[in-house]
Amino acid sequence: MSDNLPGDPKGRPGIKAVAALAGVGIASVSRVLSGQPGSSPQLTQRVLEAARTLGYAPNALAQGLRRRATRSIGFVGSDITNPLIASIVRGAESVLTVAGFSVLLTNSGGVPSVDAERIEVLMHRQVDGLIVLPTLEDDPATLLALRNTKCPVVLIDRAFPADIPAHYVLSDHYQGMGDAARALLDKGHRRIGLVVGRDVRPTRERVRAMEDAYDRLGLPRNLIVHRGTLSSDHGEVAIEEMLADDDPPTAIVLGGNQLLEGALQAIHRRGLQIGRDLSLVSCDDVPLCRFHQPPIATVMRDAEQLGARAAQLVLTHIETPGTPESVSLPTWFESRASCGAPSGTSVQRRADKVR
Repeated sequence: MSDNLPGDPKGRPGIKAVAALAGVGIASVSRVLSGQPGSSPQLTQRVLEAARTLGYAPNALAQGLRRRATRSIGFVGSDITNPLIASIVRGAESVLTVAGFSVLLTNSGGVPSVDAERIEVLMHRQVDGLIVLPTLEDDPATLLALRNTKCPVVLIDRAFPADIPAHYVLSDHYQGMGDAARALLDKGHRRIGLVVGRDVRPTRERVRAMEDAYDRLGLPRNLIVHRGTLSSDHGEVAIEEMLADDDPPTAIVLGGNQLLEGALQAIHRRGLQIGRDLSLVSCDDVPLCRFHQPPIATVMRDAEQLGARAAQLVLTHIETPGTPESVSLPTWFESRASCGAPSGTSVQRRADKVR
C-alpha cells in the first residue's frame, strides 16, 4: 500500500520512491521505517538515507490503520477553561509527545451525558488509550461508555465501580484539606464554612478531612457545608448565604479554584478585610491566589504531575496490558496572609445580627 495520499497535489514521495532509490523492496522499506527487527545495519542505513534525500514523511494515519494503532490518546476534560484542567493536559502532553503520541482533546463542559458522547467519539477515532476526568461518578451513560471501551483508560480524581476497566491517578485531598482545617482551628476558628462541588471523590475527601480535624481536637463539628457546581456563581451565592447566617463563619474554605472569583466579589461587596475580618482558603494554586492582596492561603497540588502520571500509566498499559493500577499524589497546605485569628469584627457582626 502506498503512503502517498491519493491525488496529493504536492506530489510528495512515497514508499515506492524510497525503495527505488535505496535499491531494495517495498517490504524492506516498510520494515525499516516502522522500526521492525530483521534488517541489516547496511540496509537500514540505505533506506534511511534514501528517505532523508527524498524528504519522505510516512502517512501516520495509514501506518496506524495497518498496525491497528493511531499513536493518539483521547483526553476528556470536564472544563478545559479551568486552569487546573489545562495544567493536567499540559502535563499529559509533555509525556505523550516525547513518546510519539498525539493528544485528541475534548471538552464536556461539565455535562455528564456529554462525557459519554466524547468517550464514544474518541473510541470511533480508534485512539490507543483514554485519559478521562468525568463530571460525575454515577452517570449511567458515562458508566456504559467506560464499560464499552476497548483500550486502556485512566480516570483522574474519581472513584468508579470495580467493574469499570480503568486505572486511576488520584490526589490525596484528605491530607491537604486536613492540614488547612487544623491550621484554622489552631488559630482559634470554630465556625468554618466549606464550599464544595458535586458528590464526587474530591468533595467527599475534603468534607471528611474537615470533620476529622474537629474530631481529633475533641471539638463540636461547627461546620457549614455548601454544595453546588464549582463555578463563580456558586462561590458568590455560597459566601452570601454563609455570611447572612445568624452565626456566620469566621473562616471559609473554597473547595475549587472556580469558586474564587465569585467568593471574592461577595466578600469585597460587604467591605470585609480578608485575613482580618474573615479568613479565606482556596484550593489549587492560580495566579489570583498569589497576587491578591492579601495573598490567599491555598491547598496545593502539582496538576502537571497528575497529567504526566496519567500519561505514563496509559502508555504502560498500551505496551503491556495489566490489572488496574491506582496512583496517589500528594496535596499540601500553603498558609498565606489570608489566614488570621478570628477578629472582633467577626464577633461584632454576629452580635449586631442578634440585636
